[in-house]
Amino acid sequence: MKEISVIIIAKNEAENITDCIISAKLISKDIIVADSGSNDGTTQYALKAGAKILTINWKGYGHARNSAAEFATNNWIIALDADERVTPELAASINSLLLNDDKKLYGFKRENFFGSKKIIFGEWGRDKLYRLYNKKQAGWNQALVHENIEGSELTKKIISGSILHYTMKDKAEFYAKTILYAQLSAAKYFDAGKKPTFLKRFISPAFSFIQNYLFRLGFLDGKEGFMIACTNSRYNFLKYKLLKELRCKVVKQSVSM
Repeated sequence: MKEISVIIIAKNEAENITDCIISAKLISKDIIVADSGSNDGTTQYALKAGAKILTINWKGYGHARNSAAEFATNNWIIALDADERVTPELAASINSLLLNDDKKLYGFKRENFFGSKKIIFGEWGRDKLYRLYNKKQAGWNQALVHENIEGSELTKKIISGSILHYTMKDKAEFYAKTILYAQLSAAKYFDAGKKPTFLKRFISPAFSFIQNYLFRLGFLDGKEGFMIACTNSRYNFLKYKLLKELRCKVVKQSVSM
Protein backbone atom coordinates (compact mmCIF):
# COMPACT_ATOMS: atom_id res chain seq x y z
CA MET A 1 0.00 0.00 0.00
CA LYS A 2 1.37 3.42 -0.99
CA GLU A 3 2.09 6.32 1.35
CA ILE A 4 -1.20 8.04 0.54
CA SER A 5 -3.66 9.69 2.90
CA VAL A 6 -7.39 9.86 2.19
CA ILE A 7 -9.32 12.96 3.18
CA ILE A 8 -13.12 12.99 3.38
CA ILE A 9 -15.26 16.05 4.06
CA ALA A 10 -18.50 15.36 5.86
CA LYS A 11 -21.45 16.80 7.72
CA ASN A 12 -24.33 14.57 8.82
CA GLU A 13 -23.23 11.67 6.63
CA ALA A 14 -24.03 8.81 9.01
CA GLU A 15 -25.65 6.85 6.19
CA ASN A 16 -22.57 7.07 3.99
CA ILE A 17 -19.42 7.48 6.03
CA THR A 18 -18.78 3.85 7.01
CA ASP A 19 -18.96 2.50 3.44
CA CYS A 20 -16.80 5.38 2.22
CA ILE A 21 -14.10 4.64 4.81
CA ILE A 22 -14.19 0.89 4.13
CA SER A 23 -13.57 1.55 0.44
CA ALA A 24 -10.79 4.05 1.27
CA LYS A 25 -8.96 1.32 3.22
CA LEU A 26 -8.18 -0.29 -0.14
CA ILE A 27 -5.60 2.44 -0.70
CA SER A 28 -4.64 3.87 2.69
CA LYS A 29 -4.38 3.34 6.43
CA ASP A 30 -4.39 7.10 7.06
CA ILE A 31 -7.97 8.28 6.60
CA ILE A 32 -9.10 11.68 7.85
CA VAL A 33 -12.71 12.81 8.09
CA ALA A 34 -13.00 16.60 8.21
CA ASP A 35 -16.30 17.08 10.02
CA SER A 36 -18.02 20.45 10.12
CA GLY A 37 -20.53 19.93 12.91
CA SER A 38 -22.38 16.65 12.43
CA ASN A 39 -25.08 15.81 14.94
CA ASP A 40 -26.24 12.46 13.53
CA GLY A 41 -23.43 10.22 14.75
CA THR A 42 -21.16 10.67 11.72
CA THR A 43 -18.01 11.10 13.80
CA GLN A 44 -18.76 8.08 15.97
CA TYR A 45 -19.30 5.88 12.91
CA ALA A 46 -16.11 7.25 11.33
CA LEU A 47 -14.03 6.49 14.41
CA LYS A 48 -15.48 3.00 14.65
CA ALA A 49 -14.62 2.41 10.99
CA GLY A 50 -11.00 3.38 11.65
CA ALA A 51 -10.74 7.00 10.53
CA LYS A 52 -9.29 10.02 12.32
CA ILE A 53 -11.55 13.02 12.98
CA LEU A 54 -10.63 16.63 12.28
CA THR A 55 -13.31 19.02 13.55
CA ILE A 56 -13.47 22.18 11.43
CA ASN A 57 -15.46 25.38 11.15
CA TRP A 58 -17.00 25.46 7.70
CA LYS A 59 -15.33 28.06 5.46
CA GLY A 60 -15.92 26.37 2.12
CA TYR A 61 -15.06 23.16 0.31
CA GLY A 62 -11.51 24.12 -0.62
CA HIS A 63 -10.66 25.28 2.88
CA ALA A 64 -12.05 22.04 4.35
CA ARG A 65 -10.02 19.85 1.99
CA ASN A 66 -6.83 21.85 2.57
CA SER A 67 -7.26 21.65 6.34
CA ALA A 68 -7.69 17.88 6.16
CA ALA A 69 -4.67 17.54 3.86
CA GLU A 70 -2.48 19.46 6.31
CA PHE A 71 -3.65 17.17 9.10
CA ALA A 72 -2.81 14.07 7.03
CA THR A 73 0.35 12.06 7.68
CA ASN A 74 1.40 11.66 4.03
CA ASN A 75 2.17 14.17 1.29
CA TRP A 76 0.20 12.30 -1.35
CA ILE A 77 -3.50 12.96 -0.87
CA ILE A 78 -6.66 11.59 -2.41
CA ALA A 79 -9.85 13.54 -1.70
CA LEU A 80 -13.25 11.90 -1.43
CA ASP A 81 -16.77 12.98 -0.60
CA ALA A 82 -18.72 10.88 1.87
CA ASP A 83 -21.09 9.66 -0.84
CA GLU A 84 -18.22 8.28 -2.96
CA ARG A 85 -16.66 4.80 -2.95
CA VAL A 86 -13.28 3.63 -4.24
CA THR A 87 -13.63 0.62 -6.56
CA PRO A 88 -11.16 -2.32 -6.44
CA GLU A 89 -10.03 -1.47 -10.00
CA LEU A 90 -9.19 2.11 -9.04
CA ALA A 91 -7.46 0.92 -5.87
CA ALA A 92 -5.29 -1.44 -7.95
CA SER A 93 -4.36 1.43 -10.28
CA ILE A 94 -3.46 3.74 -7.40
CA ASN A 95 -1.47 1.05 -5.58
CA SER A 96 0.58 0.41 -8.74
CA LEU A 97 1.61 4.07 -9.18
CA LEU A 98 5.25 4.95 -8.61
CA LEU A 99 4.38 8.40 -7.25
CA ASN A 100 7.81 9.69 -8.19
CA ASP A 101 6.63 12.96 -9.74
CA ASP A 102 5.32 15.40 -7.12
CA LYS A 103 3.87 17.65 -9.83
CA LYS A 104 1.66 14.94 -11.28
CA LEU A 105 -2.09 15.29 -10.76
CA TYR A 106 -4.01 12.04 -11.18
CA GLY A 107 -7.61 11.74 -12.25
CA PHE A 108 -10.16 9.01 -12.92
CA LYS A 109 -13.74 8.42 -13.93
CA ARG A 110 -16.66 8.87 -11.59
CA GLU A 111 -19.75 6.71 -12.04
CA ASN A 112 -22.84 8.57 -10.86
CA PHE A 113 -26.01 7.05 -9.47
CA PHE A 114 -29.47 8.56 -9.15
CA GLY A 115 -31.01 6.52 -6.38
CA SER A 116 -30.00 2.97 -7.25
CA LYS A 117 -29.72 3.61 -11.00
CA LYS A 118 -26.34 4.10 -12.62
CA ILE A 119 -26.41 6.98 -15.10
CA ILE A 120 -24.59 6.11 -18.32
CA PHE A 121 -25.23 9.07 -20.62
CA GLY A 122 -25.63 12.85 -20.50
CA GLU A 123 -23.36 15.09 -18.46
CA TRP A 124 -23.22 12.63 -15.57
CA GLY A 125 -22.00 9.86 -17.85
CA ARG A 126 -18.92 11.86 -18.90
CA ASP A 127 -17.69 12.65 -15.39
CA LYS A 128 -13.92 12.69 -14.81
CA LEU A 129 -12.19 14.40 -11.92
CA TYR A 130 -8.72 14.96 -10.52
CA ARG A 131 -8.36 14.06 -6.86
CA LEU A 132 -4.90 12.53 -6.26
CA TYR A 133 -2.12 15.06 -5.69
CA ASN A 134 0.96 15.91 -3.63
CA LYS A 135 0.11 18.54 -1.02
CA LYS A 136 3.62 20.02 -1.21
CA GLN A 137 2.99 21.03 -4.83
CA ALA A 138 -0.77 21.56 -5.06
CA GLY A 139 -3.87 22.46 -3.08
CA TRP A 140 -7.50 23.37 -3.42
CA ASN A 141 -8.63 26.84 -4.48
CA GLN A 142 -11.16 28.80 -2.44
CA ALA A 143 -14.03 28.77 -4.95
CA LEU A 144 -17.43 28.72 -3.26
CA VAL A 145 -18.49 25.80 -5.44
CA HIS A 146 -16.86 23.46 -8.00
CA GLU A 147 -13.47 23.87 -6.34
CA ASN A 148 -10.36 22.61 -8.14
CA ILE A 149 -6.80 21.58 -7.36
CA GLU A 150 -4.26 24.21 -8.35
CA GLY A 151 -0.48 24.33 -8.46
CA SER A 152 2.47 25.47 -10.53
CA GLU A 153 3.38 23.45 -13.64
CA LEU A 154 1.19 20.49 -12.77
CA THR A 155 0.75 17.74 -15.35
CA LYS A 156 -2.38 15.62 -15.48
CA LYS A 157 -2.90 11.92 -16.03
CA ILE A 158 -6.07 9.81 -16.09
CA ILE A 159 -5.69 6.34 -14.60
CA SER A 160 -7.93 3.29 -14.98
CA GLY A 161 -10.72 2.58 -12.54
CA SER A 162 -13.39 4.78 -11.09
CA ILE A 163 -15.15 5.92 -7.96
CA LEU A 164 -18.83 5.28 -7.43
CA HIS A 165 -20.86 8.37 -6.59
CA TYR A 166 -24.22 7.88 -4.88
CA THR A 167 -25.04 11.49 -5.46
CA MET A 168 -28.82 11.82 -5.13
CA LYS A 169 -31.28 9.66 -3.23
CA ASP A 170 -34.39 11.20 -4.78
CA LYS A 171 -35.89 14.11 -6.69
CA ALA A 172 -36.38 16.29 -3.60
CA GLU A 173 -32.69 16.09 -2.66
CA PHE A 174 -31.70 16.81 -6.26
CA TYR A 175 -33.83 19.97 -6.41
CA ALA A 176 -32.59 21.19 -3.02
CA LYS A 177 -28.93 20.77 -4.03
CA THR A 178 -29.62 22.50 -7.34
CA ILE A 179 -30.84 25.62 -5.54
CA LEU A 180 -27.88 25.57 -3.15
CA TYR A 181 -25.32 25.21 -5.95
CA ALA A 182 -27.05 27.91 -7.99
CA GLN A 183 -26.78 30.30 -5.04
CA LEU A 184 -23.11 29.48 -4.53
CA SER A 185 -22.35 29.79 -8.25
CA ALA A 186 -24.10 33.16 -8.43
CA ALA A 187 -22.00 34.45 -5.53
CA LYS A 188 -18.85 33.05 -7.17
CA TYR A 189 -19.66 34.74 -10.49
CA PHE A 190 -20.51 37.99 -8.74
CA ASP A 191 -17.12 38.05 -7.01
CA ALA A 192 -15.46 37.37 -10.37
CA GLY A 193 -17.31 40.27 -12.01
CA LYS A 194 -19.27 38.15 -14.46
CA LYS A 195 -22.38 39.59 -16.09
CA PRO A 196 -25.75 37.83 -16.51
CA THR A 197 -26.14 38.49 -20.23
CA PHE A 198 -29.31 37.59 -22.13
CA LEU A 199 -27.41 34.75 -23.79
CA LYS A 200 -26.33 33.29 -20.45
CA ARG A 201 -29.75 33.72 -18.80
CA PHE A 202 -31.94 32.22 -21.51
CA ILE A 203 -29.95 30.56 -24.28
CA SER A 204 -27.51 28.76 -21.98
CA PRO A 205 -30.25 26.81 -20.08
CA ALA A 206 -31.90 25.73 -23.35
CA PHE A 207 -28.58 24.65 -24.82
CA SER A 208 -27.75 22.74 -21.61
CA PHE A 209 -30.91 20.67 -21.96
CA ILE A 210 -30.43 19.99 -25.69
CA GLN A 211 -26.78 19.10 -25.23
CA ASN A 212 -27.28 16.68 -22.34
CA TYR A 213 -30.59 15.11 -23.31
CA LEU A 214 -30.07 14.85 -27.07
CA PHE A 215 -26.43 15.26 -28.12
CA ARG A 216 -25.04 13.36 -25.12
CA LEU A 217 -27.85 10.78 -25.31
CA GLY A 218 -29.34 11.48 -21.90
CA PHE A 219 -32.70 10.21 -23.16
CA LEU A 220 -31.24 6.69 -23.09
CA ASP A 221 -31.19 6.90 -19.28
CA GLY A 222 -35.00 7.04 -19.27
CA LYS A 223 -36.94 9.23 -16.86
CA GLU A 224 -33.81 9.83 -14.79
CA GLY A 225 -32.01 11.17 -17.86
CA PHE A 226 -34.88 13.56 -18.56
CA MET A 227 -34.98 14.72 -14.95
CA ILE A 228 -31.22 15.33 -14.87
CA ALA A 229 -31.27 17.29 -18.13
CA CYS A 230 -34.21 19.41 -16.93
CA THR A 231 -32.67 20.10 -13.53
CA ASN A 232 -29.25 20.97 -14.98
CA SER A 233 -31.02 23.40 -17.32
CA ARG A 234 -32.85 24.89 -14.33
CA TYR A 235 -29.54 25.23 -12.50
CA ASN A 236 -28.09 27.23 -15.40
CA PHE A 237 -31.12 29.51 -15.40
CA LEU A 238 -31.17 30.00 -11.64
CA LYS A 239 -27.49 30.86 -11.20
CA TYR A 240 -27.69 33.71 -13.74
CA LYS A 241 -31.06 34.86 -12.42
CA LEU A 242 -29.58 35.07 -8.92
CA LEU A 243 -26.46 36.76 -10.29
CA LYS A 244 -28.62 39.45 -11.88
CA GLU A 245 -30.46 39.95 -8.58
CA LEU A 246 -27.15 40.38 -6.76
CA ARG A 247 -25.92 42.96 -9.26
CA CYS A 248 -29.24 44.85 -9.16
CA LYS A 249 -29.10 44.91 -5.37
CA VAL A 250 -25.64 46.48 -5.44
CA VAL A 251 -26.75 49.09 -7.99
CA LYS A 252 -29.76 50.05 -5.84
CA GLN A 253 -27.59 50.36 -2.76
CA SER A 254 -25.10 52.60 -4.56
CA VAL A 255 -27.89 54.85 -5.91
CA SER A 256 -29.50 55.21 -2.47
CA MET A 257 -26.23 56.28 -0.84
